[in-house]
Amino acid sequence: MNKEQSVKSAYRTATMLLCAIALSSCGGPEEDKLRSVQSFEFASCNSAPTTDATHLEAIKAFQDEMHHKYFVRRKDSEFVANHEAGSSASGVREYEGPFYVYVHPRKLDKLEERQGFDWAATVFLHAAKVRSRANGQDWGDWNSVRTRNFAVAGRTVEGLGRWKCLIGAEIAWADVLRENGQWTVKPLAVSVYESEEIRRALPTPSRSQIEGKESVETL
Repeated sequence: MNKEQSVKSAYRTATMLLCAIALSSCGGPEEDKLRSVQSFEFASCNSAPTTDATHLEAIKAFQDEMHHKYFVRRKDSEFVANHEAGSSASGVREYEGPFYVYVHPRKLDKLEERQGFDWAATVFLHAAKVRSRANGQDWGDWNSVRTRNFAVAGRTVEGLGRWKCLIGAEIAWADVLRENGQWTVKPLAVSVYESEEIRRALPTPSRSQIEGKESVETL
C-alpha cells in the first residue's frame, strides 16, 4: 500500500468512526441527548451531559422499559399510537426532536425506603414538536410540545414553561429506582396518557399505520 492509499484508508476509517459517533451526519437517526439535572431551582436550574455511571444505568432502564416499549423510531421522529374507543379518535402522533433524556435524581420517600430501594430518580424524555393524524385523515399542523402542569416540588405550573435549563417538553416519564443493583421502572406518562391510560399507547403503530395505509386499532 502506497502513501496515498494509506491516507485514503485512514480517512475512510475516520469517517466511519465519526458516523458511528454522530449517525445523523451520515443519514442515520440522531441519537438522544442524555443530561443530568444538577440544580432544581426554577430560575437558575442547571443540567449537564450525563457522565455518572448510576445515571447512565437509570437511563438504560428507562429506555428499555419506556422509550423502546411505547415509541417507534423512524429517522429523526418518534411515533406513538392513540387507541381510543372510536376509530375516528384513534390514530398516530409524531414527535420531532431534538430528543433529550433528563435524569432528575431525588430523595427516596419513606415507602420506597421500607421497600429496600437505595436510589431514585424521575427520568423524562423530551421532544420539540408534535403533530397528530386520526384514522383516515391528513396530518395536522406541527406544534411545540407543551409542558404538563407540574405543581409539585416547584417544577412548573401551566403558563410558566419548563425550567430554563431544559430543552423541549416532556413526552414520557417514569420513576426509576434501584435496589441492590436491580432496577425498577414505574411508568407515569406516555404521550397524552397518564397512569392507567398508558395502556392506550399499545400496541405501538406499525409501519403501515404510520404511513396512513392502515387504521390504528380501537380499544
